[in-house]
Amino acid sequence: MKRYHVGIFLELPLDVGGGFQQSLTDIIWMRDWAKTAGLEVTVFTTLPDNVAILADLGISSEYLKLGWLDRLFLFLRYLGPFDLLQFAMRVCAPFEKKLSRAGVDIVYFTTTSNWNLVLYKLPFIITIFDGCFRDSPEFDEVREFAQFERRDIVWRSAATKAAVIITNADELIDMLCRRYAMERDHAVCIPFSPSVYVSRPGTSEEAADDAILSKHDLEPGYLFYPAQFWSHKNHATILLAMRLLRDQGERHKLVLCGSDPGARTAFEALVAQYELGDSVHMLGFVPSTELGALYRGAKALVMATYFGPTNLPPLEAWAVGTPVIYPEAFKAQAGDAAVLFDYDDPASLAAAIVKVGEAEERTRLATAGKQRLAHFAERIDEGHRQLARHLVRLRYRRYPQIY
Repeated sequence: MKRYHVGIFLELPLDVGGGFQQSLTDIIWMRDWAKTAGLEVTVFTTLPDNVAILADLGISSEYLKLGWLDRLFLFLRYLGPFDLLQFAMRVCAPFEKKLSRAGVDIVYFTTTSNWNLVLYKLPFIITIFDGCFRDSPEFDEVREFAQFERRDIVWRSAATKAAVIITNADELIDMLCRRYAMERDHAVCIPFSPSVYVSRPGTSEEAADDAILSKHDLEPGYLFYPAQFWSHKNHATILLAMRLLRDQGERHKLVLCGSDPGARTAFEALVAQYELGDSVHMLGFVPSTELGALYRGAKALVMATYFGPTNLPPLEAWAVGTPVIYPEAFKAQAGDAAVLFDYDDPASLAAAIVKVGEAEERTRLATAGKQRLAHFAERIDEGHRQLARHLVRLRYRRYPQIY
């Protein structure tokens, strides 16, 4: 008898950072739960390199090659009149045909993928991490080349057409209901969890940590910010805060890692302008296996991003006991487990950096971080139970004869 088949779709490369890491966590949970529920799961990825990365974690996957015809259908799906033509011709996109031929009954997008637009017959589950392109449309990366308009189309389809919408915060559910008239009972909240690489066995060995820090010519005690070089990541406020502290006689080392989608040149110009070249160490993209050591060697995580309401690095810092400095705008995620600051005020960040250096505060933050992780672990378990209930119902509606 055919089992209900979930096709998990992973299109992110490893170097995007948090989105890829959270996708891994979601895939691992789905794979393990499906075994207990009698479901079949296949991971499809559009990037050949991901097959080896997943295999290293014990996850088998299939490479799904997408060609020009796939992309043509995707382009046409942004045009409203094409819906009527597709309906009249009863034509499925090649992307959907490939999944259907593989026996997939439902597609699970681990990100807010625009490929949900081309699904004509297959139902889908989709993940929505944020709605920041509408929260902060002033940033180039969410506005240029019709990014805003295209995202709005994708988010609207995802929020209104998906069988299940997975978010990482209750605030996101409220936002999607308000902006896109999403049905609240279709939403499941599953908060972020630390990357599998940060908590992976063996990453806490002191000798291994020393070797990784030595590889990057680092000494423990730096400020750490793992983020791609986007404007919204707000690296500039950290530089301004460091300049204020330097003028007050305090010097701090800032270590950055992450790929460069285009804003690194402007950041380097600011480093030169503020004469902070000897205080800023840019590692570029680093392997995920090195993240644990970089977090543990840090005096604090300084997360200055404008985008939220949740982010992955604070959870990873809490997992290894590193203090967190975080925007007060995202207090709902941080609770009392971070020193909060105004992300538009360098003086506020400078004060937070000073405060996190106090021994008593560091001890308090370490304890609060563990408690915050325990809180989210409970929320994650409940979210997984809700998702499991949705999948059982969806399976019954597809194959009622198996009961």
